[in-house]
Amino acid sequence: MREQIQKYYADKKIFWRIILVIILVLIIIFLMNGGKRWVHLNINNNLNFAGETMPIDGKYALNIERFDREVALLEINEAQFIMIYKRRNLIMPTIEKALKKADLPDDFKYIPVIESALRENVVSSAGAAGLRQLMPGTAQKYGLLVNEFVDERYDVAKSTAAAVSHLKELWKLFNKRTLVAAAYNRGENGLQNSLESQYSNNFYDLRLNNETSRYVFRLLAMKYIRENKYRFFDRGILGDMYTPFITKSMSVKQVDDLADRARKNNLGYYEVKKLNPRIMKNNLPEGKRNIEVFQSDK
Repeated sequence: MREQIQKYYADKKIFWRIILVIILVLIIIFLMNGGKRWVHLNINNNLNFAGETMPIDGKYALNIERFDREVALLEINEAQFIMIYKRRNLIMPTIEKALKKADLPDDFKYIPVIESALRENVVSSAGAAGLRQLMPGTAQKYGLLVNEFVDERYDVAKSTAAAVSHLKELWKLFNKRTLVAAAYNRGENGLQNSLESQYSNNFYDLRLNNETSRYVFRLLAMKYIRENKYRFFDRGILGDMYTPFITKSMSVKQVDDLADRARKNNLGYYEVKKLNPRIMKNNLPEGKRNIEVFQSDK
């Protein structure tokens, strides 16, 4: 009996020692991360989206908290920001070039960042898809092919062109950058109804659904962190951006078995599907089209 009691207390001591070690490790991790977490934000009148300053005085004092919240959430999700940062050179040059050509504000480039984290293969529960999270009807309205075999919402260049056309139309309707961004998320009819029913033409005065109410602040937060990334994340953690792929186009017609065609051309099936996310199945109906493959060094 005495031996059992001694063993019980010995095991209990070991248990509490383990707990103390875990607590100490957590404290050390917390202290090591303390230098980058909860960075003091320099909120001033220079904080703007596409040239429209976020008001913070008087009745707009609550905007500081709304902005802080989105910054904190982005900062916590370090892994996602790292991948956004690394993928920048694969996606963003196409977007920046298209916006500049259309004479649209450069800050609109942050829309696909918060829509899809620069991933071209994302699908929402509502059916929005691709880098720009376009619904099928919107995509088809701007000339994208959406069917069971090919869905061009997953094509970076074509979905960007469609989104730019959509943004230009929204600009004609609302003529304010923040309202254009909100309309991109909410839909032009929904936003217009809110503007009319609330007797306002200012995003920061509107009471909207939670997602759209946060949307512009998410854009502001992403822009702020992107422009001040080394205040939030260590250089070593972010690492280097990915190098853009060097690809070439192959012309194909009807394809009964894409995997077999890839094998016969000494291509990897993963390569073909990854570089051509718009191809939805393992086959393609009759019709001339191009597919992208890696440019061989040989």
